[in-house]
Amino acid sequence: MQSTMSKVEDMMQAEFDNFTQMFREIQRFAGTSAPNREQLGNFLDTREETTEEEALKFGAASLVLGNGEQAVAFLRNAADGMEKQWLMGLASKQQKKYANAISELRKAKDQGWNASEVLAEMVETARLDNNIKEAENYLKELQKVDAESALYLYQAGRTAESEGEVERAIELFEKAIESDPNHSPSLFRLAYLGDLHGNEDEAIELYQKCLQSEPIHVNAILNLAILHEDREEYDQAIKLLKQILKVYPNHPRARLFLKDIESSESMLFDEESEKQKDKFQQVLEMPLSDFELSVRSRNCLKKMGLRTLGDLTRISETELLAYKNFGETSLSEIKAILDSKNLRLGQTAEESASLAAASILPGDPEDLPDEMDDDILDKPIDELKLSVRSQKCLQGLNIETIGDLLEYSEEGLMKVPNFGSISLVEIKEKLDQIGLELEKSESEAE
Repeated sequence: MQSTMSKVEDMMQAEFDNFTQMFREIQRFAGTSAPNREQLGNFLDTREETTEEEALKFGAASLVLGNGEQAVAFLRNAADGMEKQWLMGLASKQQKKYANAISELRKAKDQGWNASEVLAEMVETARLDNNIKEAENYLKELQKVDAESALYLYQAGRTAESEGEVERAIELFEKAIESDPNHSPSLFRLAYLGDLHGNEDEAIELYQKCLQSEPIHVNAILNLAILHEDREEYDQAIKLLKQILKVYPNHPRARLFLKDIESSESMLFDEESEKQKDKFQQVLEMPLSDFELSVRSRNCLKKMGLRTLGDLTRISETELLAYKNFGETSLSEIKAILDSKNLRLGQTAEESASLAAASILPGDPEDLPDEMDDDILDKPIDELKLSVRSQKCLQGLNIETIGDLLEYSEEGLMKVPNFGSISLVEIKEKLDQIGLELEKSESEAE
């Protein structure tokens, strides 16, 4: 079978109809598995000299992998044009070089990139830079260009949300979805706010809609997994977390949540289901030499590195027929064997949920600023930008300010229902960023 590295090389050398198709194909490839991301990264790291066309493609791939610095290095060698400026703007934003991002995005607009997309990115970039006034100015520009679009309504909602107008934000997100029912960012924010205010059924439905549109984002999968865990629907939560870890094996929150679920005393295991899985695995591991095949079919499969029934379920009919000397007769033989075991070509490939681009959703909570003013203890707990799970637990304790939180020890927080080690680690990290820590417990004080 074709190696991952050769697939990377084929994709990087492929001709695409347009820039959007190229970018989307790179996103899909990088979002399928960790080996794909690793090999794509290795490929890019070894590129020293590039043509102008390669530079644009390699820059896009670096951006998809989250390496904004490398993206800029490639893009400097790309031909001038709106595609280059667009990617340069996104790469600068990814590196948190917000002023430079605004400048590059403006150039992209001047050179013909879609004005609505550019202005929406500029609104968001200014907001991430905590420059709300500038964000509002760009929002007014966007309103003049396309006031009814999901892009405008979403950015207006995020701006309202950042100013504490949550009800207004929800109204705008709902209008955005009326304009575009598949607008993932708006679906995500509505789900997030609904979950935060106890509307779990609605939140689950909205997160599930997020997963039906590309690109699929890590935070939507993660938050949905947490909701399933809260309902003790552990199998569904684990399945979602493993989707993330398939692409990002070292994702810290997904790893911690998975560990928490698997070690939970209340978790129930379906023994019958496990037995069925074992039997299915045994079928997949059956060698093809156990079956009667023609010499031509057997030789072709051997040369392709296909040894077991499981190997056949990971390859498509098109891929088999594309192989030299592999014809319809051999295909019929193989289909008959698979059918006898209730299997089919490409089955496991179809069943493996493929994450598209799994980058963090635009506008998700960013790190806190390095400096905070002196009256920090009176600031609302929202300033810490905590996850939904942590915020809901603190709400149950009537913790409204950072000062209220500091009255609790680690031991005290861990006694709260559904408050696990992940929330504790998150809170400690957020407090540490601003030079604060939880109250010492009695045992620690001694």
